[in-house]
Amino acid sequence: MAQTSALLTVNDIIARFLLKYRKTTDDAVIYTEHACECIKSWNLYHGNEVTTEKVSIDANYIIEMPASMIGFVDLMWYFNGRYWSFSEQKDIVRTTTFTGLVEGRDEDLEEGQPISDATTYGYGARGGVNTYNYTIDWKERRIFVEGVNSDTAILMYTSTGITASGTTYVSDLLTPVIDNYLLYVETFWIKDLVREREMRRKAYNDEVLKARNFVNALTYNQLRDLIMGTTTQGPKR
Repeated sequence: MAQTSALLTVNDIIARFLLKYRKTTDDAVIYTEHACECIKSWNLYHGNEVTTEKVSIDANYIIEMPASMIGFVDLMWYFNGRYWSFSEQKDIVRTTTFTGLVEGRDEDLEEGQPISDATTYGYGARGGVNTYNYTIDWKERRIFVEGVNSDTAILMYTSTGITASGTTYVSDLLTPVIDNYLLYVETFWIKDLVREREMRRKAYNDEVLKARNFVNALTYNQLRDLIMGTTTQGPKR
C-alpha cells in the first residue's frame, strides 16, 4: 500500500498551508520567502543535515570554502576506514604574499610553515596531539591547513538548505514547524493579529522542540551501544 512521500517541495508546503488556513494566494510569495527563512534557521540551529564533500587543498595549503557553506562542522581525512578530524589551531599564520599577480607563502614571515606540537613521548608527554591542523578565515572564506600531505580533505558543513537553481525539498517533519512559523510572522503585517503574536510564537517554539526531540532522540539499540561501550571489566579511573 503506497504511502505519502517524506519529502515535500517548498511550494507544496505553501500550497497546503494556504489551504489549511483558508488563505488567499495574494501573499503566497511572501509566505514562501518566510518559509525559506524558517528552513535556513532549522538547518543552522536545530537540524542534523550536514553536507559532506571532498575539497581541494591548493599548493599554499588553503581550502576555498564552498559557495553554499554557511556553518563549519568538521574537517577530516581518512584513517582506518573512519574519518580523522583535524584540530583547530587559531594561531596558524594565515597571511599570504603576492609576487606580482601570483599568490604564495613567504617563509621569512612563517607563512605555511610547520607548527610545533606538544611532546608525545617521555616525561611530560601529552595525549591527543594531532598532526593535522587548521584555522578558519571567515572574512576571506578560506581554511588554512597544516601537517597534511594530501591535496584533498573531507569538509563537513551546513548550508542554508535552499536550492538556488531547481526545486528545494524538505522533510515533511518540518511541515508543522513551517506552518506555525508562518502563522507567527504574519502577525507582523496583519494588524488584527498583533494580540496573538506571543501565543503563536510559543506554538512555533513548541513545534521546533518536538521536531528537535524527534531527530535527536536515541533508539534502544543506540542507547544500549552507548552504555555497553563505556563498560569495562576493570575499574575506571
